[in-house]
Amino acid sequence: MRHRFLLIGVIIAIFLIGCTDTNDDTNEKEEMSTPVEVEKIKTGDFTVDKTLYGQTAPIKQVPVVLEQPGEITILNVKNGDTVSKDDHLATIQTPAGDTEINAPADGTIAQLQTTEGNTPSNEEPLLVVVDIDKLLIHYAVTAQARDLFKVDKEMDIHIEDETYEATVTSIDTVPNETGQYAIDLEFDNQDGDVLPGIPAKLLLTDKTVKDTNIVPTEAILTENEEQFIFIVQDDHVEKVIVDVLETQSEESAIDADVQEDDQVVVNGHFTLTDEDVVDIQKEGK
Repeated sequence: MRHRFLLIGVIIAIFLIGCTDTNDDTNEKEEMSTPVEVEKIKTGDFTVDKTLYGQTAPIKQVPVVLEQPGEITILNVKNGDTVSKDDHLATIQTPAGDTEINAPADGTIAQLQTTEGNTPSNEEPLLVVVDIDKLLIHYAVTAQARDLFKVDKEMDIHIEDETYEATVTSIDTVPNETGQYAIDLEFDNQDGDVLPGIPAKLLLTDKTVKDTNIVPTEAILTENEEQFIFIVQDDHVEKVIVDVLETQSEESAIDADVQEDDQVVVNGHFTLTDEDVVDIQKEGK
């Protein structure tokens, strides 16, 4: 009887060990699955954008310089005031007598850095009358980007959160000391919403790749000067060599043996190798 119980115990132990090995194998297979995030490949035209940054400036500015230094006895304006031509701006008491300073043009008072009772010199402008009803934007561009501009061409510029329509007024034919070409654009500012000195962004379409495959740039990996992506096939991945035609920060145009709507791995792919088993996760998991 004792031998019978011993035999039964051995059989049960073997059975339990077999179950444990099976569970270990299953767990090992599950652990070998790599969690990844994917996006679908798109096809279409891919545009390469170039962003230029410039700065707004008054279209016209006239400095007011004193003929003789003297004490300011009357000052009728302050910075930001709008004046018309011949408006009385100030009176200066000089050894030769009182001199009235009148506005040389319509515009806005700027760069006034003195007050009544002071004695400004005649070496620096007393103030500047600027015309900000229209503003210029100055850009400096490469020879290649210069070809994207034409005089009188209308272009959209972006200042803070607003978009304005500007016109190209000047394209320099000679580069500056840095090898870049000066480009000027002009736009209406009748409401005075934009101040001089504000950054202005210009988006240019540099080139377009027709009818190409488009993938997220983060999906592209490089190893030994070879670029590739991972495409999900059923429950595993396939390594696909790609030729990157053009790239931007978010997306890139590629030439590869892929199809529209193929799932390309965009997260979790740095440790993958060809034919690895993967588990597609929702973004953020």
